[in-house]
Amino acid sequence: MFVGIDVGEAVRREAARVVATLAGKLEAVKKPPKVTWVKPAALHLTIRFIGEVEPERVEALASLLMAPIRLKPFDVQWRGIGTFPNSKHPRALWLGVISGAAQLAEVEAEVSRRVAGAQAVEIEGRPLLPHLTLGRVKMAGEGVDWPKILQASEVKQAVTRVDRVVLYQS
Repeated sequence: MFVGIDVGEAVRREAARVVATLAGKLEAVKKPPKVTWVKPAALHLTIRFIGEVEPERVEALASLLMAPIRLKPFDVQWRGIGTFPNSKHPRALWLGVISGAAQLAEVEAEVSRRVAGAQAVEIEGRPLLPHLTLGRVKMAGEGVDWPKILQASEVKQAVTRVDRVVLYQS
């Protein structure tokens, strides 16, 4: 399980456009990489990964997240394409956040505090690195100039209005 934010239809459309552009540029490489693209309907911003939860604990966990988080709704603006772990040998391709990261950190801190109250759920200590995963590179291919391809793939206006979190089961 994980707690996330639904990114909205406008961001899904922009992400799909960016993925189509990237896929086209990657297919033009002599030996293209194999990338598994995230389906637009599955796009979300993970706030806190929880992991396996016993079925009898799910309701208790959900009840901890029901009360509103005391933070006014805010916008997250997406811009730029990044990679994990680096741009020379990427394993994941993602959209980055250019505004709203501080508020997301506040949401993550509150969600983590609440989830820690579920006792049977252990929280990882990793800091939040807000991003929207577009795809995962399964095979590197050959002759791919990742920095050039990523810089040439422009992200247009993409904004998510954050007014709630969602408990997801994967």
